[in-house]
Amino acid sequence: MKTKMQPLILSLKPCYADLVFKKLKTVELRRRIVQHIEQCEVFVYVSSPIMALRGGFRVGNFWTGTPKEIWNMVEDIAQVNKRDFDTYFEGQTVAYAFEITEVWEFQKLVPLNDLREQFLNFVVPQSWRYVRKGELQFFRQIKEQIKEISEHSIKKTQLTHNQYIPINH
Repeated sequence: MKTKMQPLILSLKPCYADLVFKKLKTVELRRRIVQHIEQCEVFVYVSSPIMALRGGFRVGNFWTGTPKEIWNMVEDIAQVNKRDFDTYFEGQTVAYAFEITEVWEFQKLVPLNDLREQFLNFVVPQSWRYVRKGELQFFRQIKEQIKEISEHSIKKTQLTHNQYIPINH
């Protein structure tokens, strides 16, 4: 029986974060990452010049192998060219990749300054780190607001559509 994985905060460059939130990038590549992260909740911090928490996703499948094996598995979905892939994994004997699923984006970015005001010891991950307990509660509150807004929009849309459905007597 697998234990539930503690949520992570992951740093992404702005160009890759954009692809994640447009749902064009469906796999993330890493030189180092905690293993057994299937179904893990991941929050995305966008690095400079954005420097803000933007949203997150859930991890689907997780793969490990040589860089060549991983490239053969993800070349069509990684949203990275072979040259950049090779540069990133240069000198590495093991590569990691994981599927990005259930992407969510906050209504507003949470800037680094706000994170540091909220959490005096907030540390930007160089690559990734575990989300701390207090941070997790705050991040999930922001995530819940998205869900509530989304559910409200769906109900409003349904009401609007129902108003225009002709009723046959």
